[in-house]
Amino acid sequence: MSTIFPREEKAEQIFDKILENPEACERLKNTFFEAIPSAEESEGAGTDIPGTVFAAALFHAYENKDLSAFLMAVCNNSMFDLLRNSFLIPMRFNDKGVENPVLLTDDRGMLLDESQKHLYEKKYRMFHRIYEEQEEIPCYQMYMADGFRENHGYTSKGEIVTDKISKYTGILLMFRLPESVKTDINDDRIYAIVWDFLMRLQEELPRALMYYGVRDEEGKEKNTETLGIFLPFYHFERMMEKNIEIANGIGLGCREHILNEVKRQTGKCE
Repeated sequence: MSTIFPREEKAEQIFDKILENPEACERLKNTFFEAIPSAEESEGAGTDIPGTVFAAALFHAYENKDLSAFLMAVCNNSMFDLLRNSFLIPMRFNDKGVENPVLLTDDRGMLLDESQKHLYEKKYRMFHRIYEEQEEIPCYQMYMADGFRENHGYTSKGEIVTDKISKYTGILLMFRLPESVKTDINDDRIYAIVWDFLMRLQEELPRALMYYGVRDEEGKEKNTETLGIFLPFYHFERMMEKNIEIANGIGLGCREHILNEVKRQTGKCE
């Protein structure tokens, strides 16, 4: 895709001269935010970063056609941070090696660290009651967990930093595909199914998180593809049983559609 305007010649030379002058960088930053009247009123909108960091991100984005580099400077979100934090795309389990969500209970519904029981006492009582009363569903597991979202920005030295935001304790519902099913098929089609059901989830349970992918358990990759729906207590505690019922319907429906797609493409679904 071509750019809207012709690219300036010797742009790198111009940018280098500006970056050598902190006052020029600050003036560039101020001009940008003056064009966005509401920016000064928005905390964390990028107005507090040094002009040199702002200018470097702007020029880097221009030279490399890297929108995320600039977005991180002005709103502390990469392109995909914006999509994930708007609940428009699902999250991968343990993306980039960072455990998320963090499981607090084991497969029997017991706290993994009993010493933390006092921290979760009220929430754990609710979770354990629901866990004991849950219906038996094949290839399904319920956990109490901590989940979070992320955004990215720059330090005052221009280094990229990752921040965890919206950290909540909640109930994680895991929908595994049978281990006999191999999903090394058209991944775009699988993703399209997951996305459709994510939209249903947001219609029914706004601010619930959906995870997908292969969950690394005890450092070992398993062949089982997994879907996850995370319901933070903060948003869903009041009617948790009903909310879990709704989430289960969406998660099971998504899994069924994926299995049907696997069967359609390979004819090997058992």
